[in-house]
Amino acid sequence: MGAGGGIGDAAGGASGTVGVVAGAGAEAGAAPEAGAGGCSPSCAGQQTCCGEVCVDTSSDAQNCGSCGQQCVAGRSCSSGACVGWATVADPPAGFAGRNKAASIAMGGDVFIWGGADAIGTVFDTGAIYSPSSNSWITVLQDAHTPTPRILATALWTGSVVIVFGGTDVASTTSLNDGAAYDPVTKAWSQLPAGINRRSAPLAFWDGQSALFCGGTSSSGAAVAGCDRFDLTTWTTSNAKGDPGAIAAPATAFDGVTFYLQGGLIGNALQDGVATYTNRTDTWGDLNRSLSARSNAFGAWDGSHFLVWGGRDGEMPRSDGAYLVGSTWTPMTAIGAPSARLATVRDSGWVFAIRPGVIAIVGGQTALNGTLAHDGATYDASVNAWEAIPTWPSNEDHRNGIGVWTGSEFVLWSGRSGGAPTTTGERIAF
Repeated sequence: MGAGGGIGDAAGGASGTVGVVAGAGAEAGAAPEAGAGGCSPSCAGQQTCCGEVCVDTSSDAQNCGSCGQQCVAGRSCSSGACVGWATVADPPAGFAGRNKAASIAMGGDVFIWGGADAIGTVFDTGAIYSPSSNSWITVLQDAHTPTPRILATALWTGSVVIVFGGTDVASTTSLNDGAAYDPVTKAWSQLPAGINRRSAPLAFWDGQSALFCGGTSSSGAAVAGCDRFDLTTWTTSNAKGDPGAIAAPATAFDGVTFYLQGGLIGNALQDGVATYTNRTDTWGDLNRSLSARSNAFGAWDGSHFLVWGGRDGEMPRSDGAYLVGSTWTPMTAIGAPSARLATVRDSGWVFAIRPGVIAIVGGQTALNGTLAHDGATYDASVNAWEAIPTWPSNEDHRNGIGVWTGSEFVLWSGRSGGAPTTTGERIAF
């Protein structure tokens, strides 16, 4: 199965003073409150008096939503909310740009750990980025910090970050160990060894257990099934109904059930749609009417499993559908992004920004490796797309981190040209 991130929906960002870097221009200001000084004549229509000036707080970037709520540079005000791309502050001194790092949303913050630099130096260092303050702190190291690795996977349980698997410093051996990081105590605790070695596995938290599914073995082959960890003991998923070792399927998680569609078994494209429910340890088989493909974007929008794009062996695709019961409903092609595929832990991110609406960002637009720097949102309720503009730096961010925090999508580092960049950008919707 393909690789991805997990789900984190509880608060619990880190605090501290180590390596703090404050960014300029937080999205709030100290302008005079409404009515202070008075406006003459009185403001007309929907305008609000901010200090001595009448403004439309639904569209004024200096007073967005309310007086003094200032959008950071690069963002505009739409319907009283700051939207669009903004820059990410530089990381702490010594925290190098990297590719193939583990990352996850941790409450409203972004946890980043591991990865490698341009010459192949593999890291065991981490940092936490807070979009709300545009600032960073470093993750402390101790005796239980995981060994340096690339393509590890991070998962947020609501109280700790689990870092598991990946590939060792020599890039020859997939790993089955890891550790948990507590952002309150700023300490690591070692995990018991897992069952299967998995590099770049998918990870999900269902409120009771962590699931690590798919990924690749030391030989680079896809790994079947899921390993389940209840924070004490590892078990493996039921073999009955398991669709097998599938590479690069479209995947999603609804909080209880894991969905996957398509992918590759060997070199053969698949059209299967499977589900796995950890709490009952059961696999299911769903309607296969969506065409066979691999490397498609998959997401859960709160009600539907959506699959879009990917490749059919020859060319990137620009079509998709969402599952309602046992029926696949086509997604309109009008306004859709250019044809593209999601390359595993390389480029291509998809996430639900609110119930019924997903966002697709980046991806590969040609089989020669050309990457997109834009995207679009899709609203299933009206079957419509809306473009996401190109991110400001226009850098590739290949093998970088892309994390939706619940309020902002943060894109940072990865390779642009031959070397990892420290450039980051973030978008609010």
